[in-house]
Amino acid sequence: MYEKFEEINGLHPWREVSRDAYVDYRVRFRPHGRVLYFNFPLAKEMELIAPDHPARMNKELEKVILETFSLRIINEYDLHHRRKYPVQTLKLYPYMATRYLQLQHQNKRGETSGDGRAIWNGYVKTSRLTFDVSSRGTGTTILSPGAQETTDPIETGSYEYGYSSGLADPNEMIGTAVMSEIFYRQGIPTERTLAVIDFRDGTAIGIRSAPNLIRPAHIFRYLKQGRYTQLKASFDYFVQRQVDNGFWKLPRRGNERYLKALDYIARSYGKLAAVLEEEYIFNWLAWDGDNMLAEGAVLDYGSIRQFAAKHNKYRYDDTDRFSSSLTEQRYWARQLVQVFAQAVDFAITGEKQNLRRFKEADCLKAYDAAFETERNYRMLWRIGFTPAQIDHLLEHAGDEIKEFRRALSYFEDLKISKGIEKTSDGVTHKPMFLIRSVLRELPAYYVRECANREDDPETCYMPPEIFCGIMAASYVKRRDLQLTPSRAAQVKNFQDSYRKLLAAVGDSFEDVVRTLQERSAVINHEHRATGDGLIWITEEVVSIKGRIKFDELQDALNAFIDSQVLIPGKWQPIKEDQLKHNSLKSRLLGKIQESLEQYKESL
Repeated sequence: MYEKFEEINGLHPWREVSRDAYVDYRVRFRPHGRVLYFNFPLAKEMELIAPDHPARMNKELEKVILETFSLRIINEYDLHHRRKYPVQTLKLYPYMATRYLQLQHQNKRGETSGDGRAIWNGYVKTSRLTFDVSSRGTGTTILSPGAQETTDPIETGSYEYGYSSGLADPNEMIGTAVMSEIFYRQGIPTERTLAVIDFRDGTAIGIRSAPNLIRPAHIFRYLKQGRYTQLKASFDYFVQRQVDNGFWKLPRRGNERYLKALDYIARSYGKLAAVLEEEYIFNWLAWDGDNMLAEGAVLDYGSIRQFAAKHNKYRYDDTDRFSSSLTEQRYWARQLVQVFAQAVDFAITGEKQNLRRFKEADCLKAYDAAFETERNYRMLWRIGFTPAQIDHLLEHAGDEIKEFRRALSYFEDLKISKGIEKTSDGVTHKPMFLIRSVLRELPAYYVRECANREDDPETCYMPPEIFCGIMAASYVKRRDLQLTPSRAAQVKNFQDSYRKLLAAVGDSFEDVVRTLQERSAVINHEHRATGDGLIWITEEVVSIKGRIKFDELQDALNAFIDSQVLIPGKWQPIKEDQLKHNSLKSRLLGKIQESLEQYKESL
């Protein structure tokens, strides 16, 4: 029944790009693991289980998951100390730790960096797609940042040097599994988690998958080093996988193939950057291209945070440097596209040109256009318009869209008077207003207060004090909420711009506003998971994992994921009757709801 798991055996075509594209490790089975989470829908897409397989764990399935993924590398420390392991625990083939650029390393040319705690398990070919599979938490590799701080081999589990333990914890892996699945189901391009394996010592292994796990950093490494043959081979490999999976349609050969691929890259990066900014999703983008997938998708949820509001002053403190910010992601994604332009030119001509020569490249115009289109689409979606209405507005209401964005940005960008504050992992300057609240409540107010007026309902406005009060964060002080004539005028301008968008749809005011009321109540639901909320939710999961059955825990996590897929028609909130029982599952769901409420305004 589970024979396809046997295909995941360490072999992978990335090996053919270059012999130094990876470091090989012998791998052994790690005992005493148990499956904490399994993504049944993804497993079905990967054809690892049958389409009609129940979403329930059984002994045979857990056994094959553990045999395939419960692994520990035999690293340099193990070899130095001549550690011996039973031959029956050793896997037949070596597994790769791949090399790529990484910001944390002193060497900025990719000569020492890459998968510091991960291995590539292999790949799976289905009737439709090819999926890559890799695991985190499988042991310390020579490519970890900490390994560069000493000449001595580092033992797996050692925390003596930075980022050197080679391990992962269940909180991080469960958080990644949940958040990535929420993003995926909402149409945000992302890696996904296939499984999480838990161990008695408080560590875990997370198994990630995507149709193409290559990062920009894999390719940029050869660009930085000026190695034409390897650069071309790595880019060709990445592009061919996109073609084979049916995501891109390209000419078979010639310069046009490269230029068309570059156009795909530019547009996908523009769309991703717009989604991140408009949905208040922080991802530490930087010049190395480490924290994302080369196709333009989210990777590595250790640096992902979903904010309740526009925390564009938040920066993650990584000890020796601060991260980029929410709104700087647009710049860095654009810079990555410019570097891809440099790489493509290198692949075509065989000569590496200075990066500055590509600051006016056509692909950057494609990036800018894709960013603006997607950002406007996402803004209109947040308001509550249907996809058909959004398409109509994008084509016919360009001026109205620009005017509303200016009105929205005024409130979105306002910060409290307290100034910059420290957070648990960085700094931020808190926004005054939760824009999603007014987008949710404004159409409901119009339906309730204006629809039955005897005179023209379009003359009805939400008063400024109600407007600002609805979206004011609970931490905002009274002096910040002072209703000046200027702010009152901005409230009127917001509603005027909002109404012009409604009018541009072409239907009656009442019909449009009722549609927005219904849809925005879901899209802008107040119990949208934030980064802080997810941290405490995973704490609750880990605290209960030793006492709750797998299927109950899986059901609770699935219910939470469903409650966060805020798409009208697909949304499945956690229901009251799911919280009434005295079971561990119900108690966990209750704790999840409490965390969502407590941290609904946070980072």
